[in-house]
Amino acid sequence: MNKLKKSTKNKSSKWITNLFIICCVSVPVIQWLIFYVYAHIDAFFMAFLNKNGEFTLDNFARLFREFSLPTSDIRLALRNTLLTFGITLLSYIPHVLVSYFLYKKVPGHKFYRIVFFLPSIVFSVAISMAFTRMLDVNGVVAQIVGEWKNLGYAPELLADSRFANAVVLIEMVWLAFPGNMIIWGGTFARIPEDILESAQVDGVTWWQEFTQIIVPLVWPTVALQMILLFCGIFGASANVFLLTRGNYGTVNLSTWMYLQLLNNSGGNYTSNVYNYMS
Repeated sequence: MNKLKKSTKNKSSKWITNLFIICCVSVPVIQWLIFYVYAHIDAFFMAFLNKNGEFTLDNFARLFREFSLPTSDIRLALRNTLLTFGITLLSYIPHVLVSYFLYKKVPGHKFYRIVFFLPSIVFSVAISMAFTRMLDVNGVVAQIVGEWKNLGYAPELLADSRFANAVVLIEMVWLAFPGNMIIWGGTFARIPEDILESAQVDGVTWWQEFTQIIVPLVWPTVALQMILLFCGIFGASANVFLLTRGNYGTVNLSTWMYLQLLNNSGGNYTSNVYNYMS
């Protein structure tokens, strides 16, 4: 009798535990099914529809037609996106090196941590406003650029196609340091001190320590970040919308698509802009 009660109690407890697990897991699974699976499947089929819901290939014809034009916005957006990705890829190594030197506690490392991490604390709109003020025509930076280029005047760096794209990319590289610093700082901190002390006794240089000891030990993190970086190649974007709204030759694919929806939808869901963006 006692065994039967104990068995019934165990089954009831296991059933409650399983029910609790199902309830906890069901919410993110449902969210994933609706906002990821359904959204992507629906977006795929929308690409083959016109504004009347009829099957068509006009969206693809329009895409190839616009892409063939030398002055089309989509070609410029793709070029800037690939340029942004290329700079992000090239700046990957300096980001790791900076994090390594901060990990090694170089002179002033606490100050540098604050300088690199401070922009990530303040929200992006305020950072963009501050960055814009720094580059104002009455500021020092604009005057230096004007003298360097022998213009005879201080240019509007974010309102001049000769400088706007470069300025946006510079801000992107600057703002990319905080996130990488946190990731790499935590990764380097897990390296056993005994290994590094043994290497120092053997007389290795900092470059040998970094390339032959540090990098092999943290290679799984390096590989994962590189995979994520390449997965986001077409989503590579800087703070374009807040700085220039995609004007003056700075537009990229994500900003271009957002502006297409913002400027052409007008609250009219029968417009073909959603299908074309899909």
